[in-house]
Amino acid sequence: MKIKVPTVNQIGSLKYPVSFVSHMRTDDGWKGSLNERTGVIHIETEISGNMRDRTYLHEIVHQIDINYEIGLSEENISRIANGFCEYLNNLGIELDWSNIK
Repeated sequence: MKIKVPTVNQIGSLKYPVSFVSHMRTDDGWKGSLNERTGVIHIETEISGNMRDRTYLHEIVHQIDINYEIGLSEENISRIANGFCEYLNNLGIELDWSNIK
């Protein structure tokens, strides 16, 4: 089953548009970003498949962390996002990126 990635992701009062961007600092390990100042989630265009999905879910966990003031470390955000991605994969759920530009 495929689920479309929303063009705007809302958690609580926070609304973040989702878009692809090229030439992120992928050599430094950056595949995505959530910018609190501009309110945008960017995902590197060069990644795909499971890596793209994990990166998106990583940024969503950041959004949850910010909205609910949880105080998660970067490592714990990655662990939660990776676990959630595995869970979705085990259920046969795929993210559909066709609406994201």
